[in-house]
Amino acid sequence: MEIVSLRPNVWVLRGGVNLGALVAEGEVFFVDAGLDEGPARRLWRWAEERGLRPRAAVLTHAHADHFGGAHFWEAQGLPLWAPPLEAAMMRHPLLEPLFLFAGASPHPELLAKFTLARPIPTVRPLEEKAEELLPLKIVPLPGHAPEQVGVAVNGILFCADALFTPEILAKHPIPFCHDVAQALKSLDGLGEHEVVVPGHGAPLEGAAVRAAVRAFRTRLLDLLEETEKAVSTPRSGEELVGFLAQRFGAQNLNLVGFLLARTTVYALLSFLVREGRAEAFLENGVLLWRGK
Repeated sequence: MEIVSLRPNVWVLRGGVNLGALVAEGEVFFVDAGLDEGPARRLWRWAEERGLRPRAAVLTHAHADHFGGAHFWEAQGLPLWAPPLEAAMMRHPLLEPLFLFAGASPHPELLAKFTLARPIPTVRPLEEKAEELLPLKIVPLPGHAPEQVGVAVNGILFCADALFTPEILAKHPIPFCHDVAQALKSLDGLGEHEVVVPGHGAPLEGAAVRAAVRAFRTRLLDLLEETEKAVSTPRSGEELVGFLAQRFGAQNLNLVGFLLARTTVYALLSFLVREGRAEAFLENGVLLWRGK
């Protein structure tokens, strides 16, 4: 894990998930906590070595890889903030494997740390203008998660998973998505920032931001197009996962990867239904989808 300076007062801990450290008047604000306590502990020690007092942390959304290490900061008494719905899920993290398994008691493979973090009972519901978080600006970026936010300061935006770079899309061709329309809208303002730090992958600047935004938008629109083509013949949601996995080179999904991709497929179908371009129906007790 490497801590890189983007500005004299803005740092990023590079790793599987990028963590932010934003310095103001001898204090430091953290952005996201990583999958386990290793990155959170590393950033805390970095602050101590520089004589900085940790002030608070913003947890952008309630996926385990972004808040799993927050229990370490909680044990140090650090105030933790997250959007209200995301905060509720952090207090009750079993909700993540529950929704991935259609509300049923989750498959054991969903109870590992990647999809089941430790509870964070003290996390506070984030208000956009919380005085305790000044000078940070909280930027709503829903789509990947229902109430995901980014954090902006001095021309730099930590955008969490509102943007998946081409590097990440090559590894995960069907990116996780809760709401396609919101995800597309959240991309609109990313190019206004000088530097964008995605949740995964290298920080981007200038033309690289715009190129990555175009690539991610294209991927979402391609997924929509292929889903709409696929339901010209009625298919189940599970069949659609397989179809898109073949189409986009994600044939080697494991069980957790399949269930994550299934959520994206249902987000695509929900978009098409709201647009009047697809519908659900039952045939011989099987839920199928077809175009309109």
